[in-house]
Amino acid sequence: MESKNKETVSLKGILVGYLHRWKLFLIVFIISFIPAILYLTFYPRTYEFLIGVKFQDEKDSGLGSFGIGEAAGLMKSFGIGSGGGSLNLDDEVAILTSNRMLSFMILDLGINVSYTKPYSFYNMYHESPLKLTADSLTMKNLSDRYDFKVSVTPGEIKVKASSKFGGLNETLIYKSLPADIKMGSDKFILDFNPDQMAGESFRLEIRCQPASWLAEDFEKSIEVEEVSNSSNVILLTCSDHSVGRGVDLLNTLVSKYNEDMESYKRGEDRKTMDFVDGRITNILADLAKVEMDIQVYKTKNEMTLLESDVILYTETLKELQSSIVEAEAQSRLVDMLDEYVKDPVNKDNIIPPLFSAAKGEQGGAIEKYNEALILRDRFLRNSNETNPMYVNANSQVEKLREGVYVMIENARKGANVTLNELKSKEKIMFSKMKTVPEKEREYIDLRRNQEILQGMYLVLLQKREETALSLSKETDRARVIQPAFVKKKPLGPRKLYAAMGMLVMTLVIPIGYLFVKDIFVSIKEEYKNTKS
Repeated sequence: MESKNKETVSLKGILVGYLHRWKLFLIVFIISFIPAILYLTFYPRTYEFLIGVKFQDEKDSGLGSFGIGEAAGLMKSFGIGSGGGSLNLDDEVAILTSNRMLSFMILDLGINVSYTKPYSFYNMYHESPLKLTADSLTMKNLSDRYDFKVSVTPGEIKVKASSKFGGLNETLIYKSLPADIKMGSDKFILDFNPDQMAGESFRLEIRCQPASWLAEDFEKSIEVEEVSNSSNVILLTCSDHSVGRGVDLLNTLVSKYNEDMESYKRGEDRKTMDFVDGRITNILADLAKVEMDIQVYKTKNEMTLLESDVILYTETLKELQSSIVEAEAQSRLVDMLDEYVKDPVNKDNIIPPLFSAAKGEQGGAIEKYNEALILRDRFLRNSNETNPMYVNANSQVEKLREGVYVMIENARKGANVTLNELKSKEKIMFSKMKTVPEKEREYIDLRRNQEILQGMYLVLLQKREETALSLSKETDRARVIQPAFVKKKPLGPRKLYAAMGMLVMTLVIPIGYLFVKDIFVSIKEEYKNTKS
């Protein structure tokens, strides 16, 4: 109890001691106005910007599969044309905010070249009196940072150029602009900005750096917020001191993402179109041969109309033969798919969604393989083959490719079993046709082959039309539902931060000073006592 009373008295003594020195606190409080005013005056006014984006898959964009007439029925029977692929929001956000996509945005806006007046915190956007440019290949492959200090006076333009890593340091003098500036293997052009009126004399600092370096900073400043777990809508926010640049940053980022995804989709559609066109050419050749065989057969056997008994049996076998046609066509598609998958040329290509071998888990093997392959290609475009994410994705692709092989083999076995059962039933029916001449049965086989090829031709023709429609229609993968805008309340400078800084200075500096002074006095007295 006595100890607590001593601590209370000691604390009161400290507070009373501080109150006796109130003038020191007042002086520091007045002095603290200086950094607070400097902060509010010179700190760049920073704004926050927001854009709302909805990611769309093929179903949302109106590019889902469609069918017309007989082709629609065949496609439904074979499991073809089930619609667009699924959308993974995390993957799309990762691509949208990747260093590669941000670099595209930076190069498109040209903000990897910054213009600053001496002793200024602000980077000018479109209001710079000078403009430093280079060809797109130079800007894309830039690997060093270049700084240019430009002094413009009547009749003379002086440029002090230096590099960060290359060890270059030159002073160049020009009488007029435009002027070529060569820094190592990189060549730039310095000229007056035609959109701005330059004064007679001025100074300007220009910095040109690789877009990927600047993209690293943007990756940290851009924030992504999902509207909900069940929604494909995200909100992108960033901050900047220029209203025009902040809006352009978000709008251009979404625009470059849409351009990149459209380019990728067109590339995949062209591969599918080439595949389908090649198969259509082969089927047309087979169909022409079968039709010629039918013509020769009819001519040889002088056939015009089937006998009445053949017509009767044909009606009886109509449903059975229709099933055989579908089973044959499906077996042919399995062989076609097996040939395509096992071709080494197509090892790294997606498998065109022309066939679904079975319902349930087997039917999704190709779709899962294509999704894994596309994800691996995206990781490769955004990084390199040593990236752990790419290695894992490549391992997943190899495992799924084995699953595709197994699925194809199972589908072939299942199709053969079904086909054998149907042909067995057909053989039983044909055995009952004792009065039907052998030539009529041969004719039925020829007609069946013709129908199989016609069905496959209609299916492939339908897929080619879908692909052609996809190629001709431009669709935004990321649809802007809320255009970029600047929020009402700036992020800085904040008066609250200035007030908090003043409060901290008013308390910390005097207390720290008094504490150190008391310690120094006590040490000094202790030293005198020990000396005496």
